[in-house]
Amino acid sequence: MKRVLYVPVHLVFILFASLAMQSCSETPAPTSTPEAASAAPTAALPAKRATATPDKLTNIDMSLLPRPNEVYAWHVMKDEGGGTFSGSPSWIRFMTIVETGLEEHGLVDVIKDRFGYRRWFTSDDPADQRWSLRINDEDIRVASYLAYTGENDESGVTAPLVLYDKADPPDSLEGKIVIFQVPSIDERSRSMFSKPGYEFGTDTETLGTNQLLSSNQWYQSNYVTRFGRFDAIIKDSGAVGALVIFEMGPWRANGLYTFPLLKPGKTGVPGLYLDRVAGRRVLRAAQLGQEATLTLLAEEEDVQAYFYTGFLPGKNYGTAADEHVLVITHSDGPNLTQDNGGFAILSVIRYFSNFAQEDRPRTLAVMIDAQHFMPHRHMNDWYAMHPEIVGKIVATIGMEHFGQREYTEQGELFIESGLPEQTLIFAQDNDFLISEAIRAVQAAGVPRAMVQSPPRGNQGNWSGMSDVAVKKNYPGYGMSSNMSAYWSTQARINTFDKDLFIKQAAVAAQLTGVLMTAGLDQIALPPDAKPRAPFEEPES
Repeated sequence: MKRVLYVPVHLVFILFASLAMQSCSETPAPTSTPEAASAAPTAALPAKRATATPDKLTNIDMSLLPRPNEVYAWHVMKDEGGGTFSGSPSWIRFMTIVETGLEEHGLVDVIKDRFGYRRWFTSDDPADQRWSLRINDEDIRVASYLAYTGENDESGVTAPLVLYDKADPPDSLEGKIVIFQVPSIDERSRSMFSKPGYEFGTDTETLGTNQLLSSNQWYQSNYVTRFGRFDAIIKDSGAVGALVIFEMGPWRANGLYTFPLLKPGKTGVPGLYLDRVAGRRVLRAAQLGQEATLTLLAEEEDVQAYFYTGFLPGKNYGTAADEHVLVITHSDGPNLTQDNGGFAILSVIRYFSNFAQEDRPRTLAVMIDAQHFMPHRHMNDWYAMHPEIVGKIVATIGMEHFGQREYTEQGELFIESGLPEQTLIFAQDNDFLISEAIRAVQAAGVPRAMVQSPPRGNQGNWSGMSDVAVKKNYPGYGMSSNMSAYWSTQARINTFDKDLFIKQAAVAAQLTGVLMTAGLDQIALPPDAKPRAPFEEPES
């Protein structure tokens, strides 16, 4: 995907000026301590003069949402630093934009639960020549790198190539560069990834047309550290390098970034990613008993990241009668829209800040989680840290991956299909919640949208932050998108659709309004509903 930047300079200047003035006029949010977390809330900010009537809590007035060009300007600034990995300069920049906006629009009693980890990183720009592969003085195209593997110096490491066959593994990997092949979804598993059912859809003639590719992209991207556990195979094996070949063309594999390791740390063995074309050359070299020279230059640093929590007060905020709607997303990811959920939440909070506090029946509790792409992700349990918040939660909504365009593979090319990525709206098993989701999609005019209720069966699976509702057994929603091109560090501003983002934000705001205003009996789950069991990580 060619990076094409269009920067509306006047918008960026205005936003930078706004952020600068805000940072000068506001005191920093306090860092959380157990005492601070359990302390009584401070007084809510004075309510703005309402510019919206209570009926607009669940009937969205588009004029109260950010404008498309403003949203685009946010994303230009996020894109400037590339991936927003937790604790990195780009992540700090992104969080500063989001936090400043949230607090400007009324979020109070901010808590930052900090945690440290050792961040491993290298350049995502091939032109920086931080990673390379050579065979017989021939440069082999490298698609990307395997994060949290290892590193060497400018001279790299030269060693024999050996193919790893799970059914017949080599006797020893010591001193070798190990080649792994990632399979596509096999025929037996394809039924799991077939076109899912749904309660309601728009543009139904194109729904599911790219489903197998996006599912295959997810499957292959997760295979390395989840299903195949290549990291466990090479760790402490004596191998000096690893090459992973994907069943993807050159442009599709370009910049691929997979989930890091299930455990903290790194493997200690530098690893590179190859597309299927470069992979064929490497496999021939291995068959001929040839050597290769693998170079991966990387760095490590100790960084601090944090959970960000804050509240847009409802009418009962600070009293025993207060109820919370948990609004949640991730903050870290390898590209522009994985994850831009912070901008989605900012849009929603900005919308509801137009209403007087007494017109907001429930408090919106915002939580932004920074444990998406770090090793041993979700090792810190925010829910266990904050029983005083969790005890007030009556519903949840997750938001992520807004404003994406769909990509598809044609031969070895990877190009836009000309369609927006499919919007996925997950709803708990409740007729009222489902009907309200349908109404929101219709009102906003979201193209290629599916309202699904996975608990009803044969309607796909909850994904990402959306599944908090089913893990915790809350009434609620999740919003996400298919991921045809968004596992790559190269998915940049040219892949972003600002108009789609606004339509998705309108749905997110309307569904948040539903959860804020509906009676608990209206949104109650079936009596036999049970929390979904947590994901069990495979043994290393």
